[in-house]
Amino acid sequence: MSTHDAPPAARLLMGLYPRRYRAAHGQDIAAVLAETTEGLNRREVLREHVDLAAHALRLRLRIGPTDPAGRLLAGAAPLALAVAAGRALAFLPAQSYEAVHRIRYPFPGLGLGHAVLAAVLLLADSLPWLLALAFALAGRWRAARTTGVLAALTGVGLQLLEPMDTLWRVYCTAVPAIVGALLLLAPTGLVDTTARGRRESAALALGIAVPMIAVLHYGIPLLGPLLLSDASTLTLWQCTVAAVLLLLRLSGRRPDGLRAAGVLLAILPWLTNLALAAADSSQRLSVVALYGGACLAPSAVAATLAAAVHVGRRARTNAPSRPA
Repeated sequence: MSTHDAPPAARLLMGLYPRRYRAAHGQDIAAVLAETTEGLNRREVLREHVDLAAHALRLRLRIGPTDPAGRLLAGAAPLALAVAAGRALAFLPAQSYEAVHRIRYPFPGLGLGHAVLAAVLLLADSLPWLLALAFALAGRWRAARTTGVLAALTGVGLQLLEPMDTLWRVYCTAVPAIVGALLLLAPTGLVDTTARGRRESAALALGIAVPMIAVLHYGIPLLGPLLLSDASTLTLWQCTVAAVLLLLRLSGRRPDGLRAAGVLLAILPWLTNLALAAADSSQRLSVVALYGGACLAPSAVAATLAAAVHVGRRARTNAPSRPA
């Protein structure tokens, strides 16, 4: 099969490949894709298309399994998914209550149909992330990646429909877009789908969500001098929880620096609000600096403690043994 005979969606995806690679291997790619997707349902075809897009983008960006960038992205992708799902879970009780309330008490003149649609849209920004995490915890990373990318696209679309300030819109659309890109670009073969990796993702998501459900419900201040929004409070807490995982990865006997750096990359999308806040003339830079320092301090403490652990371990190893 030639690239011209491929379905429109496949031709569009093959256009993501570098020109020379497409010229040399385009027909083979089209033939393999046609053979692979023959007889599959729409969901399975979508998964194959996501795999094809991911492979094309990795080639175009020169991100491979042997490249440091590939290892970094593989370390970050499942954690970024866990953070996104943890945030979704933290907001889910309040969103569920609001959704039920809208259905039980629809706005006068709009009817039940409008109330149900509003409830669905309210939950559509959260539930796909939780489904993606469920796939990841089950060890089905391809399904998790596909669902996560769809969740990211859904999140971007929903935020574009919301009337909001321009800078806040940039933040709300950039975060899911960046997380989706991390999921798409991470080499599948390098993603840690072992029981240990799945436990890390589950612990990160629950560590973010469970305490924050109470914090958001009761309005407990995490940074006394500042009046933070719920989203900013959640970002501050997720940086603290992620720092614990960073400490564990850095303090191992044979730490993988790129895998540890993946923790920082996983929380980076939600820190784009610092750059946007600094660009907002209505925000005081001192307040932005205080909040940014509070977000970054846990990671700095984790790195310092990990260094101390290695120094202590080296000192014990090099200590002369006592004569009998």
